[in-house]
Amino acid sequence: MSDQPFNIRQLDGLDYDEAEPLLEDYQDTLVELFVNSPEGEEYCKTYPDVGFWISQFIYYGFGYEGFTLPRMKVEDVETVVEDLFPRKVTLLSPEEGENAIPELLAFWQFLKREFKLRNATSIIKYLREIESEFEDIMGDSSKFGFAKSFVTLGHKAGFDMSTGEGMKQFQEMYNASIAPMLASENSDIFGLSSKPISGSAVDRSKASKEKQKKAKNMAAESRKRNRTKKK
Repeated sequence: MSDQPFNIRQLDGLDYDEAEPLLEDYQDTLVELFVNSPEGEEYCKTYPDVGFWISQFIYYGFGYEGFTLPRMKVEDVETVVEDLFPRKVTLLSPEEGENAIPELLAFWQFLKREFKLRNATSIIKYLREIESEFEDIMGDSSKFGFAKSFVTLGHKAGFDMSTGEGMKQFQEMYNASIAPMLASENSDIFGLSSKPISGSAVDRSKASKEKQKKAKNMAAESRKRNRTKKK
């Protein structure tokens, strides 16, 4: 990490194409700064796996809505937490999301102290209020996007949806048995219709899972660097 002060406003005013070369380093550096902060050190005592939700928050907020941390308002955070997260982020068990709000709370407390972001206090208040509802928000299938619906249903059916082969096997089973059943009942499940799932749709689901995997890997690398520094 550079010895230069971190410019938290470096994404302000950029479109996604301009910001994309900066985004990964921006996320990674902020996670590292957080991990080494008083707020991050306190958070890590309870949740040693840190960084995934911060990275997802920054990525989805900026990538889908153009939100940047210094300019975020409560309603922007609400859009990410209550719309984009349940639509895009797949949790294969409720436990995978139990640290989401604690991590974001600690992160915004860090942003408030370190960068004096003007809306941090109201955002922290919102996150505290939403914490008890987050599991239900993430489990509301009416909010699921296609990729999340596909992966969630495949996982519930016993397929390994972390691999391309598992996704392909579930696609074949879905098209052979589930889609015809839904067509006969004129219904849907988890937002998936009675139409057969195409290979391109499976590819989109695979890409979505790869983005989540990449975010987890970034978080793991940040933790590894932090442990090395403290030795």
